[in-house]
Amino acid sequence: MKICVFGADGYLGSAIYKILKEKGNFHVSGTYYQEPVHGLEDLEELDINQPEAFSTYYKNHEPDVVIWSLMNTEEEDVLVNEGLTHLITHLSPETKLIYLSSDFVFSAGEGPYSEEDQPKQLSEDNPRSVYVNGKIKAEKIIQKEIGNYLILRMGPLYGENLLGINDERSSKLEESLSAGENVFKSDLLIRSFAHVQDIAKAVVELVPQDLSGIFHMGPDQHASYHSFYRKRAQELSLDPGMVKEQPPEETDPSLPINTSLETKKLNGVLDASFREL
Repeated sequence: MKICVFGADGYLGSAIYKILKEKGNFHVSGTYYQEPVHGLEDLEELDINQPEAFSTYYKNHEPDVVIWSLMNTEEEDVLVNEGLTHLITHLSPETKLIYLSSDFVFSAGEGPYSEEDQPKQLSEDNPRSVYVNGKIKAEKIIQKEIGNYLILRMGPLYGENLLGINDERSSKLEESLSAGENVFKSDLLIRSFAHVQDIAKAVVELVPQDLSGIFHMGPDQHASYHSFYRKRAQELSLDPGMVKEQPPEETDPSLPINTSLETKKLNGVLDASFREL
């Protein structure tokens, strides 16, 4: 089986790529954008938005499974309108597309959400509208144009990936607490936090399975940002008491309150497990 990971230079994509390579029973290729990844020297540089370069790359590999692990908070619409469109024109009916999406498609913030609940677009004046609306548009295109697909939605990721790279939230938390600075986080904002390695293992497990549709990934547990950061501080051997509750009036009004996900549908068919906070 030939597998291509687009975005194998990313936090999650690199973890997925590394697991696939270590299994040894797949022919795996992957791409990076601009900067090569230390420890993954066999990745190929590719701007997926450039049609000629993309076509050449795709025809050279002709994958059976494509894993889309790309995101761009400022230009997600470009990724969809150009990169994803290029990809779809090359996919055969037999090629499986695994598209990694986000809990942020539920921008109404009234979770927990099941797979049957409908995403909601953000108004253009919201600073996150390009990213959120881009993800929603991508999901709709995939459902309309492709039969063999998995759309996998997940909440915020944390922890060290398989290259030893920590998530940005934990790194900033460690920096602040180590400097003796208190950190203030909201107890109102609820998410389905998931460890990056658990998600990567689950994605790899789904590669050969005869499964299609939309699925939510992660633990059954939901947590507020405040409780998440306190737990992470403890795991990093730092003082959780320095993580203070942010006053409700200071919560960013542009953020959805609750984007937590119901994950029982997929967890019932996976061998992989998700650690609780």
